Amino acid sequence: MNSRALVVGVGALLLALVVSACAPTTAGSAANAPLMASAGPAAVTPGSSVYVQLDYLLSDFGLNPGDLRASLWVPSGYDSEVGDVSSQFGLVDLRVPDDWRFSLVNVRAERKTVAGSGAFDANRTAFSLMAVFRVDAPADFIPGPYRFRADLQARGAGAQSVTINVDARPGSAP
Repeated sequence: MNSRALVVGVGALLLALVVSACAPTTAGSAANAPLMASAGPAAVTPGSSVYVQLDYLLSDFGLNPGDLRASLWVPSGYDSEVGDVSSQFGLVDLRVPDDWRFSLVNVRAERKTVAGSGAFDANRTAFSLMAVFRVDAPADFIPGPYRFRADLQARGAGAQSVTINVDARPGSAP
């Protein structure tokens, strides 16, 4: 291998490392991937955080596809794209236990092409929303079940109730 090929190879490797380091993540790392709220209460230990995802339809908020304003749609698989629409949503009317924190991390819209079944059933585009919430536990909580409630409000449209259940377990603080 000549020195020019080695320099190009090392340069490509460094570029790949830089680009992968800039890739957005929902929760900071794969270890903190959001849990689905439908899976039951999320376990949390003193001083830690947990990320929980709830899925919605556009119709839940009275939105139409044209109402979504993602600055960038990123391919996310075969015939689907995901765009960040967090700026169009807010968390209001929070009901949170003392010393706990509950926040909206992001809202992503997914648009997916759904193939039609024949000549008279054309392809169509389906939309869904994925909201990720963060619950931060205090270092000195009382173990047991906790419930976090709020309304997820779409700007200029409807709102949906949000209920996140966590199971606070004793353990060592991180």
